[in-house]
Amino acid sequence: MPLSTNKNIWQFLTLTTILFILLIAILFYFEDIFIVLIAGAILILIAEKSREIFNRCMDRFPNCNRKAVGLILLTGAGLAFLLLLSSQVQGLGVFIRDFSNIQKDYASGAAALFSEHESDLSKLADSGVIKPEDLQKIGNTIFSGITNLVSMVSYYFFTGVLVIPLMFGMYFKYYNRIGDYIQAYAPPEHADGIFRALKSIGRELEDFFIAKLLESAIVGLICCIGFSLAGLDGWLFLGILAGFLNIIPYIGPILGAIPPVIVGYIDSPMTALFAVITVIISQVIDNLYLIPFMISEKVNISPLLSVILTLAASKLLGPLGMVLAIPIYIIYKIIIKESYRELINIYDKD
Repeated sequence: MPLSTNKNIWQFLTLTTILFILLIAILFYFEDIFIVLIAGAILILIAEKSREIFNRCMDRFPNCNRKAVGLILLTGAGLAFLLLLSSQVQGLGVFIRDFSNIQKDYASGAAALFSEHESDLSKLADSGVIKPEDLQKIGNTIFSGITNLVSMVSYYFFTGVLVIPLMFGMYFKYYNRIGDYIQAYAPPEHADGIFRALKSIGRELEDFFIAKLLESAIVGLICCIGFSLAGLDGWLFLGILAGFLNIIPYIGPILGAIPPVIVGYIDSPMTALFAVITVIISQVIDNLYLIPFMISEKVNISPLLSVILTLAASKLLGPLGMVLAIPIYIIYKIIIKESYRELINIYDKD
């Protein structure tokens, strides 16, 4: 489609861009609730796809009671998850208690170290380069980081318990009525364009998130298996965390490797080495197989543009911006494309 020279079209597109930027800025200002809404949308997507797969499988067995089979599967999955969760919580509780004891021993250990080598380290201590309480500060920093992480996860969990069920209810109640609402309230001449844009946004975002979720699930599964074989406490949480952080481009795998390495090193250096090897194996599989054959097929975007968008979003919006840089670009691209098509029909139809 050739570019128009009508200034009204470009003024409208500029205004649309400004409004879109303001909307994104408002969402990122309320980052905490925005994260919960994104998590709810992803869970709805997973539930919808799971329902589609379940219905396709049950079509092969027309005489089976779908509700009964679905209830049995949900109950079994829930019990298995709770059993696995309870074992992991117990392991993490032991680890946190042990880590707390280690942190409390830093002060006495540091004092003993400097007492033993007082003659050698007195100059460094006097100059302020090394102080006896440095080791304790390191321990306090690490323990404080773990405490803040637990607090943040707890906040998101309880907020999600309040918000996400409401999202599920609204989605399954009003999803089939979206087209009717557009036809009823949108200008008749633009209703088809709005509906077409929403369908395009939904389809491309669904493809993107399904690819990223599948990629993260595979990476998380590899990490869970490796961490379990290495004997890490809380291997399930650490594997899920590594898979989740893998969504963040570039720095996500590094962030996901830090907790298991710390947990493993507290146990033994060899355990930490096994954790590092597990992360490396997962990243090799991700970069050589998952991204080229899975992500590239789902997301039609230039690799160079992907890198530029991710780096720019990280600078402006932080880690969450890195995760959502591509989805935001997808939404903006479709909005501008459909708006331009409608404006051409209005101003340049002659």
